[in-house]
Amino acid sequence: MKNIKEAIISLDIMPRETYDKFSKFSKLQNASPDEIWKHYPSTGLNNYDSNTMVLEASIIETYLLVNYLKDNNIKARFWYNNPLFIHNDDLYRIRGNEIIKESIENLYFVSMREALSHPFFRILKIILQKRGGDLVKPNIQTMENAGCMNKFYAKRELYNKREKYLGDVIIPFNITQRDHEVFMKYVKENLGDKIVLKKDCVQEGKGVIFKDLTRENQMQSISKILNSHKTKDREVLISSAYEIEREYRCYFTQHGDKKTVYSIKQRVNSEDIDVYDKDDITIYKNIAVKWHEVKTDSDIFKFGSEITKDMLEYLSFDTGCLEFAKTKDGKIIFFEVNQMAGPLPFAGEDTKNMTRYYYSMFDNMFKK
Repeated sequence: MKNIKEAIISLDIMPRETYDKFSKFSKLQNASPDEIWKHYPSTGLNNYDSNTMVLEASIIETYLLVNYLKDNNIKARFWYNNPLFIHNDDLYRIRGNEIIKESIENLYFVSMREALSHPFFRILKIILQKRGGDLVKPNIQTMENAGCMNKFYAKRELYNKREKYLGDVIIPFNITQRDHEVFMKYVKENLGDKIVLKKDCVQEGKGVIFKDLTRENQMQSISKILNSHKTKDREVLISSAYEIEREYRCYFTQHGDKKTVYSIKQRVNSEDIDVYDKDDITIYKNIAVKWHEVKTDSDIFKFGSEITKDMLEYLSFDTGCLEFAKTKDGKIIFFEVNQMAGPLPFAGEDTKNMTRYYYSMFDNMFKK
């Protein structure tokens, strides 16, 4: 690790309500990882107490980071809602009527989640590095694409293995309203009656519709989502709607040639709604979800780890949560890589595995 004595942790991505809750739990700045996890409800247990616990993963992740920095003798400062500007090689902060030139010698500027995509931060990274510091975050390459939820970024990297991991996909470009009928006829003939349309640069479960093309009056909602690809960074992907046997959510890091899977969760969706009857699907709102821990000594964990590590051969992500499914006919279908997925820790062994995952992430961020 570089000769760094101080880190600014940017919390600007937090909504005000979350930031207020973060401040309320400031005592966690001096807590151990095990103590920090006790304030985050374990998946599958109904033990949430709003007085002592938080549901927001970003709060837990930040306090884990503070603990990590403390172990490396780096002082942490939090910034929230700070007006900033760069002038030549210097960083300035506006505080009320004051303009403050910040000392950035040997300084880390840190964000954990999907901040730092603005061009401002690419320049900030340059001037920090000139002064012996750095701008750090998980998956620094997400500064170059549309953010941590850009599923197309991963799909582009996997496209040479499309038949193995992506299945049949159709990606429209510049399809106008007058083309929709003939285009959807082609989709039906090549992908089948049941399809999924995704605006793939937005969060999972938003801008996703399932369609059974044998039903009547489908084109209005289909046209709405097809039109969205004309908006910047809102590509549309269309795929078959697969019959899913098992879904995998795999937390990984890769440092050079070392690929490690720390924890795997399985998701089971309720089947009490007709997904083809909704114009938009929102996970948890429309579909009740249950998560199950996969034990590290199980065959399911071994299988999920092997598939994850194989996909990572083609993916540039250094850390994250890779999600895929096994279909009822035995296919493996890649869903996405989330830069920062909610950790969903189970008590005991899995909590310790998730701590190892975060600390490996921090090692990669700070190039320890």
